[in-house]
Amino acid sequence: MVGVTSLMLVLSMAAAQAVPPGTYASGDDLEKALKDQPAAPRVVARIESTDLTRVNLIHRTVPQNAIVHATGWEVHHIVDGSGTIVTGGTLVRSVDGSGARVATIAEGESRTVSRGDVIVIPAGTPHWYSHIAGSVTYLEIRYDPGTN
Repeated sequence: MVGVTSLMLVLSMAAAQAVPPGTYASGDDLEKALKDQPAAPRVVARIESTDLTRVNLIHRTVPQNAIVHATGWEVHHIVDGSGTIVTGGTLVRSVDGSGARVATIAEGESRTVSRGDVIVIPAGTPHWYSHIAGSVTYLEIRYDPGTN
């Protein structure tokens, strides 16, 4: 009986300990973090980066190469601007006339996305913003990003 009482005491003490509050980033701080960085085709305001999650606010002004992550799911929540995202299909790698590496998607599904839209991208799914109408800003949430 003493063992059960001791176990209950330990469990109740553990339950009474404070739990971390989570991560908070104000919209103003994120907007400032994006604006304080040098102008670039892709600017990132990092919110959280752990072994299991990555959360970023990303601002893009031009399309870049398509990508596929072997591990981890990704969610994009568009918070400003619009563009065309291509998901699925086959990643196609090539080299352009200047010798630069290029990655696009063949036979993927194209969607025009804008403020409020959400895109869920499972692990192994090619994805690419093939067109950006001025700019697109989205909250990127990656779960179990692995090494990529």
